[in-house]
Amino acid sequence: MTTEVRFEEAIAFLRRRLELPADRWLEVVRQIDAAASDRSAGMTDSLVTDILAEVLKAIEDGSTFDGFLDGWIEATRRHGWTAGDDFESAYRARLAFRLMTSQAYAAGRWQQIQRLKRVRPYLRYVHVDPELTQPGSRHEHAAWHGIILPVDHEWWLTHYPPNGWNCRCYVQSLSERDLGRYGWRVSEEAPPDITVIQFVRGVPVETPAGIDPGFAFNVGVAGLRLAA
Repeated sequence: MTTEVRFEEAIAFLRRRLELPADRWLEVVRQIDAAASDRSAGMTDSLVTDILAEVLKAIEDGSTFDGFLDGWIEATRRHGWTAGDDFESAYRARLAFRLMTSQAYAAGRWQQIQRLKRVRPYLRYVHVDPELTQPGSRHEHAAWHGIILPVDHEWWLTHYPPNGWNCRCYVQSLSERDLGRYGWRVSEEAPPDITVIQFVRGVPVETPAGIDPGFAFNVGVAGLRLAA
């Protein structure tokens, strides 16, 4: 993921996260999703903080993953944390980079959405080709493609993307004029509220179908809580 322009709202979100102890951020998120976690096994709070700082630097500087990878290697070596061989370490670094940047952009985007919702009161769910995501079917995400609901609909509290590891889905902010231009209509209702039991570290957790454990929350809402 590259950043051609500075996304100030995303930068502000990451800065607010860094101002909090890692456990405080997880406490905020777990108020919504008890399965939430943003670290790999064995990572300390201080390592997570240093990795977040590297993500923030990448977004501020407009650098690529390769630039972040240098910081990742330095931080993990400094903390004595290993993810296996070089290939495994690079894989985990890319996963962390994608997750943290996608959450930052989603949180920043949500702030913009809230600011503009009087003139752009709808959101449209957009599913990206599953071949660009992790292996395996995400048919729920594909089924949600084209769903249009008001910005403040409760469905977005649990289904505002990203909705899983390597999820590339996003939302479009729409006005009444946009609906007319593209011939779109507001959905009559949200998709059925179906939940499944998934296991997180051996513990059964109920989560919406199609959403990975720990992703059933709106990162933008959590971000605004930090700003309050």
